[in-house]
Amino acid sequence: MLDRTFPRVVAVLAGLATALTVAGCGAAPNHADDAATPPEVRQAVTDTYNRFFDTSIPASEKPALLENGPAFAQTLDDRANSVVAKKSRVSVSDVTSTGPNSADVTFTVSFGGLPMLRNRTGGAIRTGGAWKVTQETFCSLLQMQGGAPDVCHTPASGAATTAAVPTN
Repeated sequence: MLDRTFPRVVAVLAGLATALTVAGCGAAPNHADDAATPPEVRQAVTDTYNRFFDTSIPASEKPALLENGPAFAQTLDDRANSVVAKKSRVSVSDVTSTGPNSADVTFTVSFGGLPMLRNRTGGAIRTGGAWKVTQETFCSLLQMQGGAPDVCHTPASGAATTAAVPTN
């Protein structure tokens, strides 16, 4: 029994080590502009991230929370039932306004309760009066899971407004 499970345990541990190494490359939050970020912006962006990454929210509601969301409808449906999506959680630790309609977001992705990607920098963009997770942020996470759809290689519909590009 041990002989058969040992390779799996080693593979899982190697994967965790790789993820933690990648997570260690994350940029630390820049708190210099925090005073300039209105509390209502910070709350609205945090709420958007929490809802977008909340597994109890139906996939059909998620395009409204994502920049260029309708183009990702099939991807969101496909990912909704994946083991990775079901066991992943996101917590926002910082939101910094970068303009009236954009913000940098520092967040951590946990898998099964363990922080795997700490202090990721992503973005939020306000379009039509609503804050959304940027396409670049979502595509970056999809790429880390093994590949992003073709829509990730096209500019977002709101690309005219500067938004944060995720860093590792």
